Amino acid sequence: MTQKIVWGLLALSLLLSSFSGKLPVSSIQPYSSKAAKAASAYPFIKQDKNQIITYQGESMKYFYASLDSLSHHTKQKVNVIHIGDSHIQADFFSGHLREMLQADTLFGNGGRGLVFPYNAVRTNAPDNLKIAYTGIWEGCRNISRDKSCNWGLAGITATTYSPVATLTIDPTTKAVLPYSFTKVRIFFDTRDSTNFLLKILNQDTPLNIKLEDGYAILELPRPTTTITLGFEKSSEGQNHFTLQGIALENDQPGIQYHSAGVNGAEVTSVLRMPSLEKNMAVLKPDLVIISLGTNDAFRNLDTKLFKRNYGELIQRIRRASPHTSILLTTPGDNLRGKKYVNPDNAKAVKIMNELAEETGVAVWDFYEVMGGLQSIKRWYVNKLAAYDKVHLTQHGYMLQAELLYDALLNDYETYKHNKEGRPLAAGGGK
Repeated sequence: MTQKIVWGLLALSLLLSSFSGKLPVSSIQPYSSKAAKAASAYPFIKQDKNQIITYQGESMKYFYASLDSLSHHTKQKVNVIHIGDSHIQADFFSGHLREMLQADTLFGNGGRGLVFPYNAVRTNAPDNLKIAYTGIWEGCRNISRDKSCNWGLAGITATTYSPVATLTIDPTTKAVLPYSFTKVRIFFDTRDSTNFLLKILNQDTPLNIKLEDGYAILELPRPTTTITLGFEKSSEGQNHFTLQGIALENDQPGIQYHSAGVNGAEVTSVLRMPSLEKNMAVLKPDLVIISLGTNDAFRNLDTKLFKRNYGELIQRIRRASPHTSILLTTPGDNLRGKKYVNPDNAKAVKIMNELAEETGVAVWDFYEVMGGLQSIKRWYVNKLAAYDKVHLTQHGYMLQAELLYDALLNDYETYKHNKEGRPLAAGGGK
């Protein structure tokens, strides 16, 4: 996107926001007007339901307080972790939300965050991430019930048995924002002596790789846009390397947005990840967004089991990061076999709202916002949903992100006004 187009969009957004009745959340709010226009372009979308639901008023306080500290330059980074299924693995939804939050000058671009070389293990990778590799890599996903792998936060591993294999990561391909990085965290089992030694192949001078519990950390002398990992076999016992994920970080203040999705993932898939808490504690999230439930409810939903599993996931996240805010996004409407109505998503939504009330987490009810039961048909007719009537098109995912962005920023405005004791302008907040 050229600079001229970007500034044109910013100007249009500011103009539209002046008519919306909403308070601007910063001097630049480049995307939210798109979601506001959806009310007229797509009247089946329930704009009045587009809000963050908090049954206990403090649910999002930690995240919003962190945003305040960031905007007042008393906090360097605000970390968001977004966990999900195929809706997240493709990174259209999470990626667009990442860009919108980081493009806001009140917050800033704190880094690309967690990535994974999906295409090296023969599954779809985000368009905004370029991965090159040599050698043979084997994948192990948390949806594989007949396997037990040392999954980290990404929910998928990549293993090579060749010491001459390589991985090159470039997060700048098709990126709207600059995603150069100065620090790399490489997640793997550092206690496993059978792993090959790590090497960095594309740097002019040798770099010190510091090993911590569960990851290696690499400080770069200058910002770079690519990193190539290589390996070395220094003993007979070393016979493989298993990668759990890579976090790309910069030294700029701002929001750092990590996304971790696996096609077909259910809540139980995430519960099977032994290094979930360890990875999450390293990344220190201020907000964890959980976008799960589509696969759980796609066939006959066991409501009691779903609630028990989801409750356990919430508790595991809280054990890893006790003060983090947690936001559940409900699964959208879909069809079974492209034509049969699926009533179980509404049941999943009801359970997620019950959990929010019982545990103090927040909910964004996308099922209700998109129009409720059978609304996927209208999304499909309007080219917002894919042919399978389960997934969205890229445009649909971007609209979903814009709706969530509006809901978050309006709720944040409400938080700030309540904290400061000032009346909220008409149209702001819930």
